[in-house]
Amino acid sequence: MSNSNIFQSRKITIAARPLALGLAIGLAAAASPASATCTAVGLVVTCTGTSGPYVNTASGVTLNAQSGGTVTGPVVVGDNSTTTNSGTFNGAAGSAALTVGANSSVTNAAGATLTQGGGTAGSEGVVLGDYSTLTNNGTLTAAAGVNVARFARGGTFINNASAPAAVTGNVVFGPSLGADVSTFTNLNTAFGFAGNVSASGNFNFNNAGKFTGNVVQQPAGGTVNITNQTGGTFTGLINTGDSTVVTNNGTMTLNGLSVVGSFTAAGTSFTNNNVLNLGSATTIGRLDVNGNFTQAAGGKLGIGIRVPGSAGPIAGTTFSQLHTSGTATLAGTLALSVSSGYYPTNSLYNIVVGDTGVTGSFSTITGNQLTFITFVPVGIVNLTGSQQAYQLQVQRTTTYAAGIGTTSTANQLAIATAFQPMVPYADTHLTSNVAALVGAVDVLTVAQARTFFDTVSPAPYLAYANSMRDHASLFQRQVSLRMFDHNSDHAQKGWWFNFGMGALSGPVTGTDKTKVTGWNAAGGYDFSGPSYVIGAAAGYARGSLKYAPGSMNGNDSAYQIGAYGQYSMGPLVASVIVDYQFGSLKSTKAITVGTASVSALASTKSHLLTARGTLGANVDAGGIAFRPFAGVEVNRGSINGFTETGAGAANLIVGKIKADRTDLIAGATIARNTGTWRPYVKGTYRTLIGTAPSTAISAQFVDVAGTGFIVNGRGAGKNEIDVDAGLNWVSDDEGGLFIAYQGTYRNDVTSHGFVAGIRLEF
Repeated sequence: MSNSNIFQSRKITIAARPLALGLAIGLAAAASPASATCTAVGLVVTCTGTSGPYVNTASGVTLNAQSGGTVTGPVVVGDNSTTTNSGTFNGAAGSAALTVGANSSVTNAAGATLTQGGGTAGSEGVVLGDYSTLTNNGTLTAAAGVNVARFARGGTFINNASAPAAVTGNVVFGPSLGADVSTFTNLNTAFGFAGNVSASGNFNFNNAGKFTGNVVQQPAGGTVNITNQTGGTFTGLINTGDSTVVTNNGTMTLNGLSVVGSFTAAGTSFTNNNVLNLGSATTIGRLDVNGNFTQAAGGKLGIGIRVPGSAGPIAGTTFSQLHTSGTATLAGTLALSVSSGYYPTNSLYNIVVGDTGVTGSFSTITGNQLTFITFVPVGIVNLTGSQQAYQLQVQRTTTYAAGIGTTSTANQLAIATAFQPMVPYADTHLTSNVAALVGAVDVLTVAQARTFFDTVSPAPYLAYANSMRDHASLFQRQVSLRMFDHNSDHAQKGWWFNFGMGALSGPVTGTDKTKVTGWNAAGGYDFSGPSYVIGAAAGYARGSLKYAPGSMNGNDSAYQIGAYGQYSMGPLVASVIVDYQFGSLKSTKAITVGTASVSALASTKSHLLTARGTLGANVDAGGIAFRPFAGVEVNRGSINGFTETGAGAANLIVGKIKADRTDLIAGATIARNTGTWRPYVKGTYRTLIGTAPSTAISAQFVDVAGTGFIVNGRGAGKNEIDVDAGLNWVSDDEGGLFIAYQGTYRNDVTSHGFVAGIRLEF
C-alpha cells in the first residue's frame, strides 16, 4: 500500500471517532444505572468506597473519586465536566474506564491510579470529547497496544514530572483542523511515557522528559511542531505527513525509518542542536526529511554502522543515513558506532544525502578511527544532478603487528604478522568465516587484540610435552624404588603394584604456568638374586591440565611399558630403566575476540622413549642403608601434529611438538633395611645438560595459506628436585606394603602427591 493510501485510511478512521464517542455516551446512559456509592449533590458527584459503573450525562458535572476508594468503570459524564481521581480507577475489559464529553477536564491526582488492564476490543483508558484535557500526576497505565487516552479534536494531554511511574499505552488524538490543535506534553524525566502517540491535522508535541515510543501524524492539511527540549530523551520513530518543524535540543534516538513531512515539503525542517542518534552499533536508523536539515555547532549526529555483507553497504539496512529532499547543513560532531564485522577496504558510506546539496562539514568525528581500520571522511561528493552526499571511506591504516605495537610480546607479534594474509582473503570472500573473524578483530582495541592473539596461540600445548615427561618420571621413580627394595641373599621372583595421586600447581610468577592434577599406576614382575634384579613393568598415567591464563584446559593419558635391571659389584650398584609410553591428549582452548568467545578443540597422539642409567654405592651402617648415586636420563619423543576444530577460521593446523630433553641426575636414598617397619627417604636432583629442549611450536590458520608462524611455549624448568619419603611394612623379606609422599619441586611447577603399593616375593 502506498503512503498516501495508508494516511487516507487512517484519516477516515480518526474522523469517525467523535460519532463513536457520542454513541458510547448514549449507550452507557441507557444501560448503566448510577452506583449507590457515587452520590450526586446537584452537579457534584462523589465516589467513595467500592464503586461500580456510573453515568451522568448532564453538562457541568464535577466528579471526585475519593482517596482510598476504588471505582470500576465504565463511568460516563457529560460535556463541560471536571473529573478528579484521587483513588483507584479501573477499566473493565471491552469498554472505556472513563468517558467525558466536550470541553472537559480529567486529572489523575498524585498518588492516584487510573488503569485499563483489558486488552480486548473496546478496552480503553479515558475517552475525551472535543477540546478536553487529561492531566496525569499519578499512575496512568493501559495494556500494550491499548489506548490509555483517546481524544476528539483539540485535545490536550499532559504528563507531569510528579508522576511516579511511566505512562503506558497509546495516546490518540482526533482530527484537528483550522484553528484546532492537538497537544501532547511529557514533563516526566524519571519515568516518562512508554507508548505511541498518533494525531491528525494540527499537532504540537513537546517532550521535556523521557519518551519511548513512536509519534505518527496523519496528513490533513495541518502543521506539526515536534520539540524535544533540553533534558528530554526521545527514543523511537517519527512519521508525519503535513508540514513539520522538528527541533531537538535534548537527546533523540531514532531506530528504524523516520519520515518527516512526507506529503508537504513547504515549511518542513529538522534542526538538531544537541544529540541526534540514527541507530547505534546494534540498530540502524534512517531519517528522511522532506525539507531541510540543519545541525548546529553544538549538535552531534550519531550514525550506526554494521557489517555490509556481500551486497555492500546499504543505507537504512547496514548503515544509518540522513536524507533530505532539500539541503543538509552540517556542523558540530559526527559520532560513529561501528559493530563487529568485516568492512571491505575502500567501501563507501554516504551517511548524509541532500537532494539539493550538502553544505558545511563536521568539525569533529568520533568513533571512526579503530585500531586497524579508519572510516576516513572523503567529504562532500556529487551524486546525480544536484544531489550531494557527505561520504566516508573504509581504509586499512595499519597492519595488525604495527597496530598492537612493539611493546607486545614476541608471540603476539608473530601471530599478528601471520594474521595479515587473512585480509586479502576476506576481501574476496566477504561471507566467509575468515571475513567474519577479520572483521571481529578489526574493531578490537589494542588490549583486546593482544588478548585475541594470546588466546589463539598454540603455545599452551607445550604444557602437554612437559606432562609427558612428568608421567615418565613418575613411572621411573616407582621402578627405581622397587629396585632399591631388593636386598635378598638368594634367588627369588615377585610381583609389585603401585598407585599414586598428585596435584601440581604453579606458585611461580608468570602468566603461563600450568596446574595439573592426575593419577598413575604401575606394576611389574622381576627376578632377583643377591647381586642383581631384572624385570619388566607396565603403567598408566592420566593428568588434567589447566593453563593459568584460563585459555586452555584438557587431559592427557599415557600407557607405559618398560624393562629394568640392577647389578651390584661389591659396594657399587649400576641400574638401568628403559620405558616407552604412547599416549593421547584432548583439550579445549577458549579464544577471546572482544566480548565473544569460541572454543578450539584438539585431539592427537603422543609417544616418548625414556632411558635412565645410574651408578651408586651401597653403604650399610647398623641396619641403615645409604646409597648415593648419579646418572643420566634421556627423553626422546613428540606430540603428533593436529588440526583444531570448533573455532571456524580461528582454528589452527599445529605442527609436531617435540618433548626431547636430557638431564644429569644425582641424589641419595637412605632407609632402614631390617625389621618390620622400614622408613625411607630418597632425594633426586636433576638439571638440564646439553642443548635446551626446543620450545618452538609451529602453526598456521586453517583456511588461508601463507599464515604460518612459530611461537614459543613455556618449557619445563632447568632444575628439579624430586622427593620420595615413605614407610614400608615388610614380612620376612617375602612381601610388604608401603605408603609414601611424592614431591617434585621445579621453578615452573610444584607437585605434592602420595603413592601406595604392595610387593610380593616368592
